[in-house]
Order: sequence, then structure tokens, then C-alpha cells
Amino acid sequence: MTTSRIDLRRGSLITAALALLCSLFFVLPANADPIPFDDCPQRQFCLYDGSGGTGTRLDVAEGGKDENYPGTALSAKNNTRMWACLYSGARYGGSLQTVKPGNSDEYVTAGVRWVVASYKLVPTRALCFTGYERCENGEVCTFAERNGRGAMTVHVPAVDPATQNLGNSYGPEAAPKSVWNRTAKHLCFYLKPDYTGTWTEDGKAYGAYVVLRGDSITVPGSLAGAFRSHELVNGTSECQ
Repeated sequence: MTTSRIDLRRGSLITAALALLCSLFFVLPANADPIPFDDCPQRQFCLYDGSGGTGTRLDVAEGGKDENYPGTALSAKNNTRMWACLYSGARYGGSLQTVKPGNSDEYVTAGVRWVVASYKLVPTRALCFTGYERCENGEVCTFAERNGRGAMTVHVPAVDPATQNLGNSYGPEAAPKSVWNRTAKHLCFYLKPDYTGTWTEDGKAYGAYVVLRGDSITVPGSLAGAFRSHELVNGTSECQ
């Protein structure tokens, strides 16, 4: 008698378990929603024109960059081993967003879009804050923003026929806020286009702002965007 009761209980438990399992199959959707950003390949940085990893996808390999990104990016996934640097301005200018390896990011918050106008993939996050690497050896490069960011102008030295200065004269559109002097000579910057001009700081007058050979600098705030000419010299005593 006892044995038959145990068998009946076992049969009831098995029947109940099968019924529960079948009910689980019935409630599962035929096509489950895809996992956000799941389609982004390994070793790729993926930009999507929809939020949440939806829409058309652009794949960028490690080390990739674009100083003038023409597309629309509303979300991103970084499946690379590098940091992704995204800028609201072209040529690594404007404000900055960074995406660490393995992370995703959204560029629409409360209906407001954050514009991606340029990007690059770099080994460390610190390199997102600079753009000096665009300047080639032997060049004088000036930048429209601090730390080598923004529009870059490469200056090809020429001898001024009137002054015989070896350098360049330019207008406000090329006036630097940061500089990299990748030449073998020193740089003397001036406030006027004719390699002259002075300014006063702490009661002392200055006639030239010097950037030594091989140095990169962010121009001090009081002089940022103020220079209109520069010359290359062998020694700083040659500055006007």
C-alpha cells in the first residue's frame, strides 16, 4: 500500500513538472529582441545612426580616425583594445567624449543630440586631449585650439623679401592657440605681421614669444590667437 502511494506521488510530480516546462515554451516569444550592440564585431569600434546600437553601422578598426566625420552617430560600441575619442568639432575640436575599451555610449539624451564631427582611436585616454600627433617632423604647426586640437595650419618657411626674416606672416584665421615646433630651429612669435610688436607682463616689456626647437606649447591665455607672424632662428638672441 505504501509503495503504490509513493509511485502515484512520483507520477504526479513528473506530470506537474512537464506541464510547467511546456508553459514556459509557450510564453517565450518566437523572435527575442536582439541584445543592444551585439552585432558589433570584435576589434572594431562601431558607430550607429540609431540609438541603442540600432540602424546603419560603421565599423572602425583599431587605430582608425576621421577628422571630418560626415555621418550621423547616435550611439557607439567600443570592442577594441583602444580608447575611442569623439569630438563635437571637426579636426578633434570642440567638446570631447571618450569611450573606454568594452563600453558603449549614447549620443541622444532626453531628445537632445550630441554631435560627433570627428573621432580617433588611441592607446590611452590622455591622448584624446591632444592633437599634436598630426604635425610631421620638420614642420611648424599651429592649431586653432589648445593642446594641438582644432584646425591645424602647416607653415612652410619663406624668406620675407623686405625683412629677410625666415618665417611666415598671417592673419587671425591662422593665429595659434597652441604650437608644435618640429624643426631644428627656434621659433620667435610676434604680435604684428611684420615681425614686430611688444606686450607688457608684470611690468616687463617683451618683443617675442619663443618656442624652442622640438617643443610643443599651449599659448598663454593673454596671447592666445594674438600672434600674426613668426620666424625661425638659430639662437634666441636673433629674435627681434
